[in-house]
Amino acid sequence: ARKGQDLLEKIRAAGTPLGEFVHGRFYYGIKTGLNEAFVVDRATRDRLIAEDSKSKDILKPFLRGRDVKRWRIEYENLWLILIESSENKQHPWTGKDAAKAEKVFKTSFPAIHAHFAPMRAQLIERCDQGKYYWELRSCAYYEAFLGPKVIYPDIYEHQSFAFENRGFFSTNKTYFIPHETHARFLTAILNSAVVEWFYGQISNRIRGGYLRAFSDSMQQIPIPGAMVDILPQVEEMHDLVACLNDGVKEDSNSRDPLMREYYEQILNALVYELYFTEDLHEAGLHFLYLVESANLPPMDSKPRDPATHITALRRKFEEIYAPSHPLRAALQKLHTLDPIRIIEGKA
Repeated sequence: ARKGQDLLEKIRAAGTPLGEFVHGRFYYGIKTGLNEAFVVDRATRDRLIAEDSKSKDILKPFLRGRDVKRWRIEYENLWLILIESSENKQHPWTGKDAAKAEKVFKTSFPAIHAHFAPMRAQLIERCDQGKYYWELRSCAYYEAFLGPKVIYPDIYEHQSFAFENRGFFSTNKTYFIPHETHARFLTAILNSAVVEWFYGQISNRIRGGYLRAFSDSMQQIPIPGAMVDILPQVEEMHDLVACLNDGVKEDSNSRDPLMREYYEQILNALVYELYFTEDLHEAGLHFLYLVESANLPPMDSKPRDPATHITALRRKFEEIYAPSHPLRAALQKLHTLDPIRIIEGKA
């Protein structure tokens, strides 16, 4: 127990609390008060746009909690009818009495008005609404959905953080952290074994062994002051691991699951080097140097030809997975260090 306590303090000392790092910007997704009215499938979206082309302006791609996985988004082609509250935005109907405002809304978005009509009574009765029944509740951070962000479900068994920069809106069963420059770096850190262990120590698991992403616990996660040269490598490895999790189908190659796991171990090792720099360097482990020397296939966050890229990654994996490769030897040695043994449940 003492060792665990010491390790907890050591991790705390290794960085800035996430809350400070992101200036307290933890946001939850949108609470519509009536999803069956505001969330539509692709066919309904296409019909609404066919009936009135202006509908397109307020239909936004939308994620549920279950669509957000570890490293990746599984978008199911759902769309949110995004009509901001008159408290946040000036609409043609803003400030008018209810009857006049509804007439203006009907002429502004006739197809959407007709779509809402059968649910009018429920829309009026719901708590979460704007100034008028067809508006969403007030929200001061709609803009934040549009930029780069880390997105995660409110309940998960294992760290399930994904980088998102395609402007998805999401349900209140998700949280997100917008960050212009370091969203990919943060995703890599938050999915790491160090953070999974740390978060398990400071928050209680609920029934079934799941964790809840409470902002007050999330704020405490220490984010290491990235050594300037390791940051690009972590982001590069993040892209690579995310690409594999997104792009490799289970049955495509029998060694793919092993390859995926191995590249993720390498990313984890880079993160360990950030948190336990002295321990690793004293043991002669320099993963930043080894990863640079391994000359992994260059990556941008969306390779132009994923199939060619994955073929290159398979070739590289066979090379660096060889028992004689220094990276493989270093990963084996890494698991003999005390902090890593505790985190991985081997001590």
